[in-house]
Amino acid sequence: MKTEVAILHHEYPPKIRDHVATKLQNLVRFYEGTVSVRAVLERQHTEHRAELIASVRKGVVLVVDARADSITEALEQAVARMGRVLNRHKSKKRQLRRKPRS
Repeated sequence: MKTEVAILHHEYPPKIRDHVATKLQNLVRFYEGTVSVRAVLERQHTEHRAELIASVRKGVVLVVDARADSITEALEQAVARMGRVLNRHKSKKRQLRRKPRS
């Protein structure tokens, strides 16, 4: 799986970039069809924003956004949400395969 971390308008320490990359690699366990995940980190005044964009098979793009007072909280929320979205997408695909055609 391909991962990318983009930081907008503010420079975070290198350890944050490494932490984000490891979190993104863990998302593949929710859905094996994940092709790439891109994280966009941004600071807006006193609030931190983490946006995750996942590309999965057949051109489907899933987007999750989280905001919090610290970047680690925003990242944790975004990763948890993306895990739920990937699980939901996986279960929908599974249900479509099992549905009999009429």
